[in-house]
Amino acid sequence: MNEQDRTQDADTSPAGEPSAVVVGIDGSPPSRNALAWAIQEARSLGKPIRLVGAYTIPSVAAAAIDVSYVPIDDTSIRAAVTNTLKEAAAEVKSAGVPVEAVIEIGDAAGVLIDESKSGSLAVVGSRGRGGFAGRLLGTVSSALPAHSACPTVVVPASWQADAEKTADPTSSRPIRQDGIVVEEPDPNVEAIEGLRFDGKVVVGVDSLGAESPALWKAARLAVRRGSPLHIVAVITTTVIGPEWLPSTADLERLVNEGADKLVVAKQRLQDEFPNLDVTWTLFDGQPAEVLVRASDTAEVMVIGSRGRGGFAGLLLGSTSQSVLPYSQCPTMVVRVTRDHNKHRHGHDAEAPEPGL
Repeated sequence: MNEQDRTQDADTSPAGEPSAVVVGIDGSPPSRNALAWAIQEARSLGKPIRLVGAYTIPSVAAAAIDVSYVPIDDTSIRAAVTNTLKEAAAEVKSAGVPVEAVIEIGDAAGVLIDESKSGSLAVVGSRGRGGFAGRLLGTVSSALPAHSACPTVVVPASWQADAEKTADPTSSRPIRQDGIVVEEPDPNVEAIEGLRFDGKVVVGVDSLGAESPALWKAARLAVRRGSPLHIVAVITTTVIGPEWLPSTADLERLVNEGADKLVVAKQRLQDEFPNLDVTWTLFDGQPAEVLVRASDTAEVMVIGSRGRGGFAGLLLGSTSQSVLPYSQCPTMVVRVTRDHNKHRHGHDAEAPEPGL
């Protein structure tokens, strides 16, 4: 992008703030929802907000007709984006949070990915009307978490901070909770009442266990919010074919190994954050369904993504891609990179700062 394609609201704050919370704004209700969440998070972090607006210039393609080149005046388009950003900036200022605003010409996802390189957190709404969330394959709320240089929070269009929350029934079953064997439900019942996670930050962990970058991001988020942290993990014991017919002993060992990883993860967190209230649940079921149902009542969800980057990275890891469109609460996606094992005392190497 050329420098002349980038402008800044001169009445906001100094340009290029390296630790700002980046918020994609397109004027849609979902983007306003995202801004409301981002304002509270930026205040908690003690960081400014950088509002980002993007637009593309329409083009005329000639097939069999020979037409002369006609320059397109983007003044009206840019004016509309500018007005949207000014309204958003006024809302941020009224909340007492420093703010800057930039306008870029280019693809919305690409613009936000570029801005994420100098941000501490990126926040977008899902299901916006055009602009930042108007595309289908490679939509911003999918492409940004896959490529962002910083953690990304996707705020669902239906989210309301003080709305009453309902836990929908689930086919996934809790089988261990903090080391306690859960009473086995009736096998003839297809769905059971979902667990509630009101007021909690919920984080999903996989085989990385205590080494999961998402786990430590979630812990810092919970500490800062003064919220309890609940760790969820999932194993799948459903037999889908004759290739794997586990014995009772095999299943028991699988459950015990999963529970042991969660015990270690909890202990590591409590060593680092002694005042953090940490609990965990091990489920038998499908990871995406467990996380979506947890989002029914959670305050914030944190998940990791193993998206491969490049063209393939437009599609997130299968679980995170399945969760984001259906999550009912703000959901933070933390990319799991190839050097995810380079931790020091539980801190992921990519984000050693205490803020996230």
